[in-house]
Amino acid sequence: MGALEKLTDEDYQRAFRYACALGADRDLALDLVQTALVKGLNAAARHIDNPLAYLMTSVRNCFYTELRRKGRDDAAFEDLDGVIATDLKPLEDMIVERDALQQAWVKLSPPERELLHLWAVEGHTLEEISSQTDTPRGTLLARVHRLRKRLASFDFLNVSGAQP
Repeated sequence: MGALEKLTDEDYQRAFRYACALGADRDLALDLVQTALVKGLNAAARHIDNPLAYLMTSVRNCFYTELRRKGRDDAAFEDLDGVIATDLKPLEDMIVERDALQQAWVKLSPPERELLHLWAVEGHTLEEISSQTDTPRGTLLARVHRLRKRLASFDFLNVSGAQP
C-alpha cells in the first residue's frame, strides 16, 4: 500500500483549504490538490515518510509553478468557503466579517496568505512553518510582524460600524 493511500478525507480537506489559502480560486485549488496527488502516486516508488507533509508541500510547489507558468505574482482569491468556519453569530455579522476578510485577503500576497493560513488557521509554530516552507525562522518572524501591522491597518472592527 502506498503512503498517500493512508491519507484521510480530513487530510484532503486540509490540503484543499491550504490551496485556497494560497490564493487559488476554488477550481484551481481542486486542480492543485489533484495534481499533487497524481505526482505523489507517480512517485510511489520513493519512500514517503510523512504523506500529509508531502501532499502539502506538493500543493505549495504546484501553486507557485502555476503562478510562474502564468507569469503572475499574485492570484485572486474568490472563494472563501472552507476557510472561514461558521459559528453561532447572526448571519448578518458573519456576512460582514466574510466580506471584510475577503477584501483584506485579496490585498495580501501569496506568501502572506500562506503564512497567515499556516500560522493562524492551521496553528503551526514558526519552526514548523520554517521547516515546511524552507524559509528561515527570522524571515518568518519579520513577516509575521509586518503581517500583523498590515492586518491592523485594514481595520476589521469598523467595517460593520461597531466601536472597538
